[in-house]
Amino acid sequence: MPTSKTRLHLSVLLSFVLATSSLFAQNAGSGSINGTVTDATGSVVPAASVVIHNADTGIDQTFTTNEAGVYVATFQRPGTYDVTASKQGFNKTARKGINVQVGRTLTIDFALAVQNSSETVTVSAESPIVDTEKTEVSQVVSENAVKNLPINGRRWDAFVLLTPNVTTDGGTGLVSYRGISGLYNNNSVDGANNQQAFFSESKGRTTTGIPYVYSLDSIREFQVSAANYSAEFGQAAGGQVNAVTKSGTNAITGDLFYYLRYPTLNALDPLNKAAG
Repeated sequence: MPTSKTRLHLSVLLSFVLATSSLFAQNAGSGSINGTVTDATGSVVPAASVVIHNADTGIDQTFTTNEAGVYVATFQRPGTYDVTASKQGFNKTARKGINVQVGRTLTIDFALAVQNSSETVTVSAESPIVDTEKTEVSQVVSENAVKNLPINGRRWDAFVLLTPNVTTDGGTGLVSYRGISGLYNNNSVDGANNQQAFFSESKGRTTTGIPYVYSLDSIREFQVSAANYSAEFGQAAGGQVNAVTKSGTNAITGDLFYYLRYPTLNALDPLNKAAG
């Protein structure tokens, strides 16, 4: 029968596992925004209010900086955001048009000036924000690319071939990252596993006959990590696909497509051409 000391160790271990698992799941199907709020002298500003406004949906989220002046906003859906920092006695400062992508962590710092009048300092037209916490070799296939690039068969994850060091795995219909077998990849959508039960393949592969779960039109964007990805994206030795589906916004949108396959538009078969 476990002693009280053993139960204490198990409780500590369980708490550690739960805490670390929440950290590792931060960017699966979402992005993150964090940063530090300081004053004009560089001293941290605790208990400052940071409002994150989703420009696509109009939803606001409010966070408060801790004793070190740090705020952390996890699980942000990909899209365009405005971030505003304020505290009584300081001028309000805003950052506009921040593009959050799936799997990325953006660091947005603020330096608040002492208030001498009621005004808001808006920072815009800056250079693109760099993900300073990025260690993996990855890229994001944007919604614009998914919408406009030609694709045969409407299989959205075929766009992973746009990533360096990624190619087809022979004639198996799989994809190889860095020369590793396509059986060792991982595919997730909105943070959920998108692998079939057999062979560790993504659902909907052409040779299995399993129907696709997500259509091309439902995917907003996805991140492709070919190497050096963090522990939050485990379960695979090859590549990682971290996709996010489209969610509702204040704009009404729709999609329409059709197949155009006239035989006269097909390329000539070289054997038939040689035979006249």
